[in-house]
Amino acid sequence: MHEQIEPEPFSKKGQRTDTMLPLTPPSTVQKPSTSGNHEEILITPRKLFPELRKLSSKARKPPLRYRPERNTVFDIDQYLEGSRRGKCSEKNAKFLRYAFEHSRRVVMVAGAGVSVAAGIPDFRSSGGLFSTLRDEGVASGKELFDFNRVYSSAEVGLKFNRMIADMHAKCQETRPTEFHRLANTIAKEGRLTRLYTQNIDSIEDGMSHLQTQVPLEKPFPKTVQLHGSIRHMFCNKCSKIYDMDPSLFKAQEEQLDREVFPLCPQCTEFEVVRAVAGMRSQGVGKLRPRIVLYNEIHPEGESIGDVVSKDLKGRPDCLIIVGTTLKIPGVRAMCKQFARQVHQSNGIVLWLNTELPTKSIEDFLGFIDLIVVGDCQKVMSVFDTSSVLSK
Repeated sequence: MHEQIEPEPFSKKGQRTDTMLPLTPPSTVQKPSTSGNHEEILITPRKLFPELRKLSSKARKPPLRYRPERNTVFDIDQYLEGSRRGKCSEKNAKFLRYAFEHSRRVVMVAGAGVSVAAGIPDFRSSGGLFSTLRDEGVASGKELFDFNRVYSSAEVGLKFNRMIADMHAKCQETRPTEFHRLANTIAKEGRLTRLYTQNIDSIEDGMSHLQTQVPLEKPFPKTVQLHGSIRHMFCNKCSKIYDMDPSLFKAQEEQLDREVFPLCPQCTEFEVVRAVAGMRSQGVGKLRPRIVLYNEIHPEGESIGDVVSKDLKGRPDCLIIVGTTLKIPGVRAMCKQFARQVHQSNGIVLWLNTELPTKSIEDFLGFIDLIVVGDCQKVMSVFDTSSVLSK
């Protein structure tokens, strides 16, 4: 019988070796330094995972444990008076706090009710502008916000100018309200996607994180003025924008030597230059407050549409409709789009006003989680004293 002969290990050059070398050194073998005379650099691995976990826990949105039935009503005044039943249950209060404190992509649509506490009258209440501006020759104050009436009648134009001068003076003296400061805090924390305001008082410009820009351009500002601003005026021909100066507008019958609406300085200057150059006249525009009236085309409608489209794509998780009854069709349609998108993202839709929404508004929007009845300035009082927003 032949003995079984095991193959002898050989090196690459065909020489026999005494032991078989492993393909890779074991983990216990310390590799010799190949740096020559250079000193070895000891690298301490960074413990990234605990830090990332710490950051993610801060940014993590807590789960929503309770959602009220659609169109549930919560009464702020009754809750603050101590009642915890029916329209002011503690569960609904916690739901309201959750929406304000934990929502990450908040869209607010604000109306005149937000600025009443600042001394700016609303429009449709018993003490609102539509009632108080009723006068001889004006059946309702609403006529003073109608483009066809204001710019087709010198008499109505005078009343309009007086109203604008009075409102401009009030806006110069206003201070931000508690709700303005609440919205500013949410914006400061990076959780406010956009504030769409129907108000023309520009109170938001007095807040650190709610400024807007005129005209509306990219990159879009945090606040979008849906109906313009009383703090600006512009030419109806060349569109030049100026700071508002009410003294330029005829407001009294005895000012017979003045135009009801002043001429544009830029257009006037261009006409002088054209005349000197022997060029044909192109006419001079007139100045008007930079606010949007009924029955006129919105000059920035396309830009506002671009902002809305951008915000819808951002998948907002909270819509707060505050201080408005949504009588303006365009604003109402915008809120419906946001409400649908918010609920597709399992978000929250809040209605916050002194009045309940009409049944037609509820049906039109389709999604309202909580109808909060009361003054929006009292929302802060519902939050816990330990809340970040209440600090």
